[in-house]
Amino acid sequence: MYTGFWIDNNYIWGPEESGRFWIDGGFIWGPYNSGKWWIDDGWIWGPTDSGKFWIDDGHIYGPSKTLPWLRK
Repeated sequence: MYTGFWIDNNYIWGPEESGRFWIDGGFIWGPYNSGKWWIDDGWIWGPTDSGKFWIDDGHIYGPSKTLPWLRK
């Protein structure tokens, strides 16, 4: 399912926290949960929902519309 989030210029945009998270060195950084998730070969890995979200043509897909690093 398309989550409603996309990546542009290494920033993550979408319906929540748009532009507040970014990708650097393959890791996802932001105001919280910073650096706990990483991207490898188009798949997103981390402490929760590891390997359940993926990126295709800059769009983020997964089993839920809530990205795991947005959970506080």
